[in-house]
Amino acid sequence: MKRALFLSLVLFSIMFLISACKVVESLSPAAPTLAPGTLILSDDFSKTPNGWGTMDDVSGQISFLYEGLAIQVNLPNSMVRTVNGHRFTDTRIEVDAALLEGPSNDHFGVLCRYQDSSNYYAFVISHDGYFGIYKMVEGVITLSEEKTNLDYSEAIRQGGVVNHISASCDGEILSLTVNDTLLAEIQDSSFSEGQIGLVATAYADPGVKVLFDNLEIYQP
Repeated sequence: MKRALFLSLVLFSIMFLISACKVVESLSPAAPTLAPGTLILSDDFSKTPNGWGTMDDVSGQISFLYEGLAIQVNLPNSMVRTVNGHRFTDTRIEVDAALLEGPSNDHFGVLCRYQDSSNYYAFVISHDGYFGIYKMVEGVITLSEEKTNLDYSEAIRQGGVVNHISASCDGEILSLTVNDTLLAEIQDSSFSEGQIGLVATAYADPGVKVLFDNLEIYQP
């Protein structure tokens, strides 16, 4: 059954009140435009912290584990996120992610053009097969294409199996591809540049722990 946007709105309203992860700010300008397909940045998380915010408190943990970056959400209806200090304009963000422990009723994925905790794009999937693109503008969430529900796709591998996420912010075109299947594409001009990040969320059942690895950022 599709999840209601109303539930998502309630969830994220709570999450941003209790989220406590560190945000790594950068004074460096956004990267210049490069040839399409150029690898801008890669991170296998073997060098730490390498620009990523970490945390360890009651709300959750962000840590380097199994040669990857792990995000754990300890509280119900909450989010834990981390961003990198680099700033970009157009990017295609590739990353592998897998559920280490906890319920499959979760959300996890990539942040693009992150300005602050109230302004960014997010590309998320769940370990029970749902996906969506949303934007946060001044603390207000809008799901892609004004949908009222997240969509389901069999392209998303369920349970503790690795999913490969590709999130593209190319001008005004935002697209989400999972395991080489294009799942969503929308047009939006709210943000033109910003930081990239990773995120994991929990609904009523906490204990979600997601491992990210093999991050690559390309010029789309």
